Amino acid sequence: MRQVLRHRLSQTLAVAALVVPSPVLAGDWPDPTVIFADGEYAALATSGEWAPSLRVLRSPDLQQWRITGAVFRRPPRWVQSTFWAPEITRLGRGYAVFYSGLPKTSDKAYCLGVATAPTPEGPWKDLGRPLRCGKSGSIDPFPVRDENGRLNLLWKANANRFGQPTPIYAQRLSEDARRLLGRPRELIRNNRPWERKVVEAPAVIRRDDGFFYMFYSGALCCTPPCQYAVGVARSRSLMGPWRKFAGNPILRGGNGWRCPGHASFPDDGTGNLTAVFHAYRSGAGFLAGRQLLTAPVTFRADGWPQIGNGRPPAPAPGAASLAFSDTFAGPLATEWEWPLNRVPGRATGSAGLTLRAPARQRDGDRVGDRLDGGVLARRLGSVNYTATTVIDRRALRGDAAGGLSSYKNANELIGVAADRRRVVVWQRDKGKERLLARAATPASGRVHLRMVARGRRFLFEVSPDGVMWKRVGRSVRTPVTETTRLTLTAGGDPRARVRFLGASLTE
Repeated sequence: MRQVLRHRLSQTLAVAALVVPSPVLAGDWPDPTVIFADGEYAALATSGEWAPSLRVLRSPDLQQWRITGAVFRRPPRWVQSTFWAPEITRLGRGYAVFYSGLPKTSDKAYCLGVATAPTPEGPWKDLGRPLRCGKSGSIDPFPVRDENGRLNLLWKANANRFGQPTPIYAQRLSEDARRLLGRPRELIRNNRPWERKVVEAPAVIRRDDGFFYMFYSGALCCTPPCQYAVGVARSRSLMGPWRKFAGNPILRGGNGWRCPGHASFPDDGTGNLTAVFHAYRSGAGFLAGRQLLTAPVTFRADGWPQIGNGRPPAPAPGAASLAFSDTFAGPLATEWEWPLNRVPGRATGSAGLTLRAPARQRDGDRVGDRLDGGVLARRLGSVNYTATTVIDRRALRGDAAGGLSSYKNANELIGVAADRRRVVVWQRDKGKERLLARAATPASGRVHLRMVARGRRFLFEVSPDGVMWKRVGRSVRTPVTETTRLTLTAGGDPRARVRFLGASLTE
């Protein structure tokens, strides 16, 4: 009878998997954290060097998602740049977000921070200082209560950046989350072949069988050739000893997805667990970043957990498209973002979007006349798309140029830009800038630019009216290999202001 029930359960899960989109959320949303809050799911993800930082997402069912806020529009004073791996949890009558940030005191060693708020939408108040740093840096925080109900914080020592093993530690945490107590204790470290140089991203649950289960990720997370996967260990006590599952990893790449990991395990309030994790699409999918997937969590007869069938669910339609058409007539859409260190001026209204390159970065350096002085970005859900924008040529002054680009960061991008006289196709590869093609700017009042992406191949075009298009140069291969965004750019002049009359993306 038990075998029959188990078979029926597996059939039910298989049918359910067919109707769930894969991914459930397209675009780059790495290192997800998800909880069930106020009748809905609340989620955050790594935001890297983009602002607003640590976007807050909401979903009624883990399939339909919307952006409802952000933890930081401006970074805390102690943070230099880059927000990694947040973890949201209930704290008292409100919420806390633990995160990793690069402090102003270091260029390599990350610190842990914490911010609190009455609701997932905020307003969020940062502690104002690091909660913990460490010689090799500390990342991937995870709060959990031990068997005595005491609050603890787990994290990973980011020692792989320095060629060392990567222990996961635990340490008592005050109830207000403002300070760590006592001394840290090592729980596990990378000592299995599949884990390679890394264990990280701990997530702990406790079951009625008396065991704590620690899900964790191992091996290289990012960039080709990644080998990321998820394993599990268990212990009667939070402080150990922990025993790793002999069948690890319990989630690895396959079914059209690569390098799944950094899983979160929200409970729907009735005891049902779902694994929410990121993964890259196979092939050229690295350019779209780490997208959000889900799989059901079940438990074997011996108590050890399973995530789906051990592989991510095969790509399936249903996730909301990231295609858009924006005339900028109203407030700036929540999907737009900008570099954390180079905040552009931006104003929308009946005249469109005015994008202004800042004179200086947050670190004090001058922005200068770079073509991407001001950047406004949106996530991409596909590596095959067509993006267009319309620039008001009459509003351009001096050498100011507006454009479109496929943008990873300030050192890696490819794009097209137009000033009053010429249109150029250009790229920056590992910080080295190169002009690929040029053409005359149409003498019309409006200049239409188009960027067509097919994997890593790009084609750029210009038009005076959006009907008759002229190719600028040949089809070219982007130097970027991973995680790009579609960006509007304003630059070419230290005081560049560019008026965009519209922008669109079709997938």
